[in-house]
Amino acid sequence: MSYDREKDPFADRARSMTAPASASRLLTPSDTQELELYPKALRVYVPLSLGEATLRVTPLLAADDAAVTLTFLAGVFTEPLVIRKLWATGTTPGIVVHGYEV
Repeated sequence: MSYDREKDPFADRARSMTAPASASRLLTPSDTQELELYPKALRVYVPLSLGEATLRVTPLLAADDAAVTLTFLAGVFTEPLVIRKLWATGTTPGIVVHGYEV
């Protein structure tokens, strides 16, 4: 079933970075490709079996060589950071990362 504007009470309101996300996309780490769409925030799931995990990202306005490594304990987290790249190198295998979109 596709989107039905009649069921959306917020259809006439402007979407913004401070508004709730309107979509979520599974992100795949890559050392060669930037993300197709830049998410406004991340949802990170780290399984209990890992205990702790890292996520290497390039923030939206950072230089190409200015990747940041974020560390998360086991659980589900929302990271309010706009990124343009999710690196395979430096990102722990086995975690699940979704990007929230405006």
